[in-house]
Amino acid sequence: MALWRLIVLAVPVLLRARASWARRESGAMFAGDRDRERAARSLREHYAGGYLTLQELSHRTGRVLSARSRGELRRALSGLPRGTVSGWSAGSDYPELAARSLSLAQATLRGLVLVVCTGAYLLFSLALLLVLLATLLIHGASTSGLLVLLGVWLIPTYLIARVWRRTTR
Repeated sequence: MALWRLIVLAVPVLLRARASWARRESGAMFAGDRDRERAARSLREHYAGGYLTLQELSHRTGRVLSARSRGELRRALSGLPRGTVSGWSAGSDYPELAARSLSLAQATLRGLVLVVCTGAYLLFSLALLLVLLATLLIHGASTSGLLVLLGVWLIPTYLIARVWRRTTR
């Protein structure tokens, strides 16, 4: 029962993270002044390299300077060769996006594993409590029996606490 509650709580969080990543990937992420400056520098370098005419340079520079998203910057730089000296081209933020995608996928997987492990731990603790109660009712309280049950419970508790600490850092 508790596992399902954890899953119900975790799924909306994971869906929001996925939607946020989809917005970033589609170019809906806002462009900053540094992004616009790098794109304008790249246009000037393409003009100096003979890839743009003066009219194209002025038109594209106007689009770059008024761009609000990275998608608009990519569209303004489309059709130009990649790998400029300034490091900005139509696809230069793909490695950054790929790295974020990988880290987002890892975080999502880590969160899902954590939810499943926590649910399993809660079920294990409940089952162990039932075994303890049954042992107490049938055999009575013995020190060795209680120590064994305590040891069996403390090891997974320690491990799940370490996993929680590692994922929250």
